[in-house]
This record gives sequence, C-alpha cells and structure tokens, in this order.
Amino acid sequence: MAIPQFENVLKKAIMACLAGIPIFAELDADQLNLISGRMHVQRLEAGDIVFNEGDPGNEVCFVVEGILDVLKLDNGRLEQKIAVKAPGGSIGEMAVIGNFSRTATVRARTDATLLTLSRDHFEQICQDHPVIGVRMLRAMARLLSLHLRDTSQELLEHLSPRN
Repeated sequence: MAIPQFENVLKKAIMACLAGIPIFAELDADQLNLISGRMHVQRLEAGDIVFNEGDPGNEVCFVVEGILDVLKLDNGRLEQKIAVKAPGGSIGEMAVIGNFSRTATVRARTDATLLTLSRDHFEQICQDHPVIGVRMLRAMARLLSLHLRDTSQELLEHLSPRN
C-alpha cells in the first residue's frame, strides 16, 4: 500500500520538474498536476543505454538531471554523437506522436534521472483533456521544427565547399 504523504511529495517534485521543461511551458499548475500523475521516474547510471536505434518507441523521456548522449550508427557501429541532452531536454517525441521506431541510440554520460510519458498515457491525455494535448503537441512540433532547422543548417555547412 502506498503512503499518501510520500505520493504527494513525489507528485509535487514531478510537477516542479515539469515546469522547467519547454514542452510543458504553456500548462498551468492544475494541468501539470494532471500530467504528473501519468509520469514514471527512471534512474540511470553513467553508461546505461536508454534505448537503441531501431528499437520500437513507446515513450517520450524528459531529462531531470544528468547528461545524455544521442548517438547514431556509423558503418554499423555506434559513436557518431549527434546531440547532447541536459536537464530540461527531451528525447523520443516522434515515438509518441507517430509511433516511429527510435532514430538514434541514447546513452547516459552521467548518472541521470528521467521522467517518462508513455504513448498510451499521452494518447489518453489528448483524448480526455484536448486542451492539454494540443498545447503539448504544439510545443513538440516547435521543438521538432527547431531540430529540423538545425539539421538543415548542419547539412548545408557539410555540403558547402570549404574556402
């Protein structure tokens, strides 16, 4: 049996963490309270793999503390680092939006704490609380657009002749 006081403290801590994550910036305290009840806390040790490229994706992860490296396969081997995720960052948005497999491997560089939201819980939020769902989807679309813009710029720099 869960201890109500502990659950309340944990829920408040999760709400405080969510308030610092851009995807939840448009949500008020009542909406964050609702979301916090659907989050799962995941602890990682340095070197732990969050997920591997090609794995089925069924959750989005939000970095609360620690540093994660986002890695792509290069000639069948890992180690082409394409991004670093710090507290406030997120990984796996495409998995909950479009049921896509993982496009990269994510490994904890340091001990880390993540909050995760499953696709099922996200879909339930969208169905039962459409205002919250739309706000979260809009924020995820902005974030993915920024990633696409950055990737396009990197591709342009890579393809441009060097002087």
